[in-house]
Amino acid sequence: MRDKQPAKSLSTKAREAMKPYDKDKVDTGENMGLHVTCGATGVKIFFYRYSSPIVGNLIQITIGCFPQISL
Repeated sequence: MRDKQPAKSLSTKAREAMKPYDKDKVDTGENMGLHVTCGATGVKIFFYRYSSPIVGNLIQITIGCFPQISL
């Protein structure tokens, strides 16, 4: 079985280095649940994932795109 690598914290440098179709970057520090993904056109989109305390499902909220939203 393949070991799961720990997620790296988000940083401006990591976000700038993202290329289309790279794996999502995840914040493991103070902002746990914050993700950034890079689409096919190179647009970086920030979103937040959390487990709903009411229904227990994973909820994803899109926050916005870089550079309108930044770290």
